[in-house]
Order: sequence, then structure tokens, then C-alpha cells
Amino acid sequence: MSFTFNDDAIIPLKAGHSVSKGWTSATDHKPMGVTWHWTAIIDLATTRRVLGGENATNKGVSSAHYGIGRTFAEGVDRYVRLDNRSWHAGKEQRLRWDGKKSDGKTKGARACIGIETCNVGYERAGFPAKDDWITAVDTDSKWVMKVQPWTDEQVEMMISVGKEIIARWPHIPHAHHHGHHDICPGYKQDVAGFPFATVLRGIYEDPSIPDVWTVFWSTIARQKALLFLGYDLGPWGADGSWGEWSQRALDQFQNDIGAVRLPYWTSFTCWDMHRAIRARGKTIEDVALS
Repeated sequence: MSFTFNDDAIIPLKAGHSVSKGWTSATDHKPMGVTWHWTAIIDLATTRRVLGGENATNKGVSSAHYGIGRTFAEGVDRYVRLDNRSWHAGKEQRLRWDGKKSDGKTKGARACIGIETCNVGYERAGFPAKDDWITAVDTDSKWVMKVQPWTDEQVEMMISVGKEIIARWPHIPHAHHHGHHDICPGYKQDVAGFPFATVLRGIYEDPSIPDVWTVFWSTIARQKALLFLGYDLGPWGADGSWGEWSQRALDQFQNDIGAVRLPYWTSFTCWDMHRAIRARGKTIEDVALS
């Protein structure tokens, strides 16, 4: 491993910039989780111009604690110190770091560390998918996206960044890492297809952390999980098409376990499914991949 952490683009802690001093009393003056983002930008140099330093394009609008390039040559930028808050999430936010309902005091920027990973995101005009792109369905369980994969070097850097974070804030558990799309479902798509299991196992040096995400990148896997737990999907069953019956089943599952009832499947839903299916003596792989 050979890359550097760059502090040249630290955002000044002063009025007019996208940084706030300290963490608030709502979270006992400490961050509660980590929000992972994709930049929708091709490289770290461009990300730095947009987010970092004294004269960022997004000055006073948005920021992040870190920007992570796609190669060791690009390395990692620090934009905001871990003792301060970056402005990385909050608009249209529905859930907080643990899947519970969010309010004004627990918005992402006020409660979580924000990390931007250089990734163009999903296939669209100007960014055609390549053969190795990841297939992942959105939180609405309808929109099937092709997502640019994160590189091996990038994963190593993400693990190093994560280790730096928990060295400063060791109370943050692996389950409080989430994507922007998890706390703002229906509004954001990042980071669909993210290698959470690999990254978190590396950060926490714990290979037992379950991969609750990957199997649920498909609609049909989500439907199979609901069927296994006894929810009625109507005459169509697990057909890979998310309609009214599937949506009603998800709502009933959320209601039954006391989760926030939203028409979206997030990382928090993945964890809930993992626990519910394990309680019946099966794994999510047993059920979703059968």
C-alpha cells in the first residue's frame, strides 16, 4: 500500500464555508455514524475543486470530511477535521444513522462523518456501463442500475480512512455505516452496489461481519425474503417485478418489527431481514439465492 493523505484542501473553519465547528449536544458532542457517498465525478482532482479548500466550487453549499480517489496515485483528501462537521447530507433525509426516524437535530451533516468516493455512479448519458459494472436495484426496488465498481486500490484507501475515523471515534459500530441513499431513500442513489462487507471487515478487522447487502441488490431476492417470512405477494410471487403486493408486504414487515414505515428498501432493511431470517434458522443467502 502506497498512497498519501493530503491536507492541502482543508476547508477553513470560518463563516461562508461548508464546515461547522464541533458536534452538537443532540449526539453528545460526537458523530454517531459514517455516511458513504459517490461523487458522480471521475477523479479526485475535480472533486477537490468542487469540495475542498478556500475557493471550492461548492463553497458554503456542501462538503465532506474526506475525498477518496480511485488510485493510490490520487490518494485521499481531507477536507474537514474529524472534530468538526462537514455539510454532506440532510436534504430530504428521512432516517438517521441507525435506521430510526430523523429530525432536524439528527440530520446527516449534524450527526455523521461524510466520505466522498470518486465514482461516476450509475450508467447514464455520457457514462455508458462497462462489462464489469455492478447491477444493483435502487431503494424503490424498481430501478435497476448499472453502477461503476470501486477499485481494489480504492477499497484499501477506504479501509484506511475508516480506521482513522474509528481511531478518533471508537464508539462508532460497523452497523452505523450507511450510504447516502439509506438515510435519504427515494432522493439519492449513492452508494448502491457499495462493497460494504469488504470495507467494514477491513476497518474493524472482523471477518465475521455479515454481508447483508449484496444478496439484496436484486428485486427478486427481496421478494423471496418477504415470502420466506410469510408475507403475501399475491399471485405473482417472487417475479422480479416490484408492484403493489410487494410494496404492501414490505410495509407490513416494517410495521411488524417496529421499523420506520417507508416505501424503500435500505441497508437498515437488509439488517432487519438478516435478523428476522436468522431467527428462523436460515441465512439470507439460503432464502434469497434459492
